[in-house]
Amino acid sequence: MDWHGVLVLWCVGCGVLALIGYGRSLAGVTRAQRAVRVPGRIAEVRIPEHGGPGILGIPVVVAFPDPVTGQEHVLPYVSEAGIQLDAVWVGREIAVIHPPGHPERFEITYDVQDGQHGLGWPHFAVFLLYCGLVADTAILRGYPWVLLGVGVPLAVVMSFVLRHDLRLTRREAARPIIAAPGRVAAVLTSVHDDGESVWTSHTAFITFTTSEGTAVAARLRAEPKDPKTTYGAEVTVHYPPDNLDAFTLDLTATRRSTVLDIAFIVLCLLLGAAGTVAGALLL
Repeated sequence: MDWHGVLVLWCVGCGVLALIGYGRSLAGVTRAQRAVRVPGRIAEVRIPEHGGPGILGIPVVVAFPDPVTGQEHVLPYVSEAGIQLDAVWVGREIAVIHPPGHPERFEITYDVQDGQHGLGWPHFAVFLLYCGLVADTAILRGYPWVLLGVGVPLAVVMSFVLRHDLRLTRREAARPIIAAPGRVAAVLTSVHDDGESVWTSHTAFITFTTSEGTAVAARLRAEPKDPKTTYGAEVTVHYPPDNLDAFTLDLTATRRSTVLDIAFIVLCLLLGAAGTVAGALLL
């Protein structure tokens, strides 16, 4: 079988999977649609012990109601199989999703409506189908179709992303920033072994209290530069009062990262536009 036949089978398979996925969503039988979705809250925050092994998230205890019996479930949560919470505090409102009849297998998210239609995999199948069509067209008609097939969607998607990020950046810039004293409460060490080399990574956890008196535990996104001396250090935490997840220890670095992110999006947009123009000229 030649490449054309392989790609035709690829496209047919992806199309069938997409149709099955969309059909299941329309029928309301996807896992996401069958899941129980209820509001919850963080009932307890457990700071990990300094020097211990690395963990996936901040250990918390989550309380949420059973929609049938009204009973409140109070269960520990560490793995963060859903979203990754960078800042937690007692009383923080979250959304809980779990399979019917299995509250112990719950995940957390920001909104009970997130992913409620279960369309993630069908959309991905459509993306794979599109990639197959572009590749097949390029083989049959020449490489300019690759430039068009990649450049057009890249330019369109990046234009929407750029508009969204610029709007978000302006909104963040307009928010007041409050500084609060904090402390590095724990540094955890993870050992990684890929079969060829072994290396370690460190995760630091800090605690601080907001101006409203809320005690917050947070995980630093970047690895501490010197794990041996970071534990117990006093730090200054900068945060917008309406979004504690956006806390930072270095305002300058955060703003520089935002500028670099926007620059990368602009570069992708220009590459997409350039590919589109080049492909059209070469046809």
